[in-house]
Amino acid sequence: MLKRKTFLKKKASRDISASRNLRLRRFKHRKAQQFQRHALQLVVQDI
Repeated sequence: MLKRKTFLKKKASRDISASRNLRLRRFKHRKAQQFQRHALQLVVQDI
């Protein structure tokens, strides 16, 4: 019983970390896109 519990806990923690990594990656990607768009707007304003 104890072994099974630790195994489940390990799996859950791994899933949580995986989902967190995925969310972080998506967030960074969105930030990069926003930054590129902002840079384009600045270039247009300079002209």
